Amino acid sequence: MAEPKILEYDKNEVRERLLRALSGATRDWTSADLARATGLPLAQINAEMPAISDEYQGRLKVSDKGDVLYSFPRGLKSRYRGFGPFMRKLWKGVTKGAAAAGKALFKVWILVTLFGYFFLFIALALLAFFGSIALQQGGGSRDRGDRRGGGFGGLWLTTNLFDSMIRLWFYSELLKGPDVRYRDSYMKRERHPLHKAVFSHVFGDGDPNAEWNTVLKKAFVAFVQTHRGVITLPEFMAISGMKPEEAQDRITRFLVEFEGTPEVSENGALYFFFPSLLAKASDVSVQAASSFPLKRLKRFSSNDAKLDRTFRWINIVNLLFGSYYLVNAVNVGTDVVVRTAQGVGLRGGLTFLYSYTVYLFSQLGAVQPAMVAGWLLGAAPLVFSVLFFGIPLVRSWRLARENEALKRENMRKVLYSAVIANPASFDSRVLGLPSEEVRPSRPEALQEEVRHLAAWGGGEISAEGTWTFKEVEFTQREAERVRASVREADYAPQKTVFDTDAKV
Repeated sequence: MAEPKILEYDKNEVRERLLRALSGATRDWTSADLARATGLPLAQINAEMPAISDEYQGRLKVSDKGDVLYSFPRGLKSRYRGFGPFMRKLWKGVTKGAAAAGKALFKVWILVTLFGYFFLFIALALLAFFGSIALQQGGGSRDRGDRRGGGFGGLWLTTNLFDSMIRLWFYSELLKGPDVRYRDSYMKRERHPLHKAVFSHVFGDGDPNAEWNTVLKKAFVAFVQTHRGVITLPEFMAISGMKPEEAQDRITRFLVEFEGTPEVSENGALYFFFPSLLAKASDVSVQAASSFPLKRLKRFSSNDAKLDRTFRWINIVNLLFGSYYLVNAVNVGTDVVVRTAQGVGLRGGLTFLYSYTVYLFSQLGAVQPAMVAGWLLGAAPLVFSVLFFGIPLVRSWRLARENEALKRENMRKVLYSAVIANPASFDSRVLGLPSEEVRPSRPEALQEEVRHLAAWGGGEISAEGTWTFKEVEFTQREAERVRASVREADYAPQKTVFDTDAKV
């Protein structure tokens, strides 16, 4: 029976054998140790161990002789498979779907409620004003039987007010002539409906860095391609803005995704080599590849400040009216009719609007008009107004924290780049943080990151206040030596020998 080819194998079977061997101990493993424990060829072990390290959050070490050692201090718990990851993925999908549906419904409810109540309260106030005039002219008791003036007439006025206001706010049709409407339709000008502005005020405009993983990978590949396939961990930290621990975990994943390997220079410096990324058919700008992208800060909304203030004032109107109706529903209830020397009439003063509303609801057929006014015009808009203020308030607080984290991450990119540029004599006091995106609100944040980097990279501070990062300096010097020895022509695409468009 013919022996199977070494590089033609069942990946799942090889990984299972490796996992069985790794589960037997928590020590460091070399490829030779795993070959002895499993009987697998070294080529298969070296091909599959990076993927296993990624899935089980393994730790990679490289000896001064260039030997790669694998260890799994967190145990062999897969981050992608098993009951736990499945349930987390399922729960994430369910909650994401429920949140999306709930958010969509809530957006519709907010739009209808914010302007619906605002228009309704204005309409009721106008009706009460005209109703008070009618009561004064026609007598209090006689107006009860005039269903056209107090009931259907009021309903007609309310309907027309709603129609006019909705057209004014959402489409501005009352302010446009036929020629303007025709020109807008002909030119297909982009409209920005009011509901989008309301959504932006309440919920914001999403994450401006939603595609950051893709942006990071593009920047990473561009840097590697312009530096002869070689990158060091400090350089990757400068590209990503990640702390050393996070950067080490992420570059382990990139070793799998972009077919890289951890290597050691002749003098014992660790670097990462990605020969497959050197097979490029076009050149990359070195300057562009060395300009590391920054994460964008999150905005409260895409509206201007005036429009956001307008929404707040509308909500304040709803809040005041809702409080008014709720207080009167509790204190006055159905006792809205009073007897005066002129006859029977409605309560006056500050309670007149409530009294007239209850009267109007009774004329429209409501069985318990006071309860309808209390719940529909009191409790409901009051709760809504609190939510309308509360959600943006909480979001604003979270936004400030998230932006501080983004500023700090961007600041680390500037810091790490400056240290790499001058590891022998780095002075953090003269480091410029020119833009808001890289300037945290806490002045001591920069020094905290410098000390954290020094603890990781063996940094030492002199009496003059300058830092020396000997390990970073050594690593970068060795990386330049390795780059000088790499012949990119050996990895570039060679002469074309077959072309599908070539004529046969």
